[in-house]
Amino acid sequence: MKKLIFLLLCTISWPSLAERWFDVEVIVFKRNQNPESVQENWPDTQPNINLSNAISVFDSATLSAKGLQVLPKRDWQLNAEYNRLANHAGFKPLLHTAWRQNDGSKHAMPKLRFTAGKNFGDTYYTDGTPKETSLNADSAYDSNEKQSGSMYELDGFIRVYVQHYLFIETDLVLREPGERKVLQDVSEVPTPLNNQTATDIETVLDDGTKVALPEEADTFTGLQKLERTYAVEKYLKPYAFEQKRRMRSGEIHYLDHPLMGLIIQVTRVQ
Repeated sequence: MKKLIFLLLCTISWPSLAERWFDVEVIVFKRNQNPESVQENWPDTQPNINLSNAISVFDSATLSAKGLQVLPKRDWQLNAEYNRLANHAGFKPLLHTAWRQNDGSKHAMPKLRFTAGKNFGDTYYTDGTPKETSLNADSAYDSNEKQSGSMYELDGFIRVYVQHYLFIETDLVLREPGERKVLQDVSEVPTPLNNQTATDIETVLDDGTKVALPEEADTFTGLQKLERTYAVEKYLKPYAFEQKRRMRSGEIHYLDHPLMGLIIQVTRVQ
């Protein structure tokens, strides 16, 4: 009897423990508009995306070793959405791909690395500064300290995982050529105290006694102010797209951003 009950419990619990599989399809696009026209405070520094243990979505062999499979185009379902974006003057699709994965947790599922669009690595250093800038002894930076590498228009990762519910996690960056102000010099400039009263230019002796300066001190220039000189330079500006969203299987979800967007559909494999 005990063996029969044990086998019955195993039979009942087995479906809940069975591994589920999902087809994930993603479209990432940019909006064709000037970032300066968007009322946002964009930081100039390049975002630090943690790409540790990330796998390129184009590396079929490594994906297969991790239990993921790139889906052929004939199995894609969002072609109509992609075509509408591609034929619209206001948008530019950067990426369209799909893959099959299991229902692993956040720690079990790998980050999928995406790179798409133009590679600015030939004209910009990895910190966003331009390579064609003529350098001299007074330059604010030294090209010998700069690093070169791939600087794709779209870079970052997407991770889809199950934690009771389906979730998508994105950490992407969109890069656009732009400009920024660079501090060139800081100098001290004497500040006259014209039109100030004697109490405004009082001094204090060592014993704590306050002494008003004479009237001719209205041209006193002992105080200094700092004057900063800036220059405008070309710069590869980064725009971060970091989100986390709970999803439902079979539904098309849209993740919004002032300069870009992401369309994703996760479908349960029957």
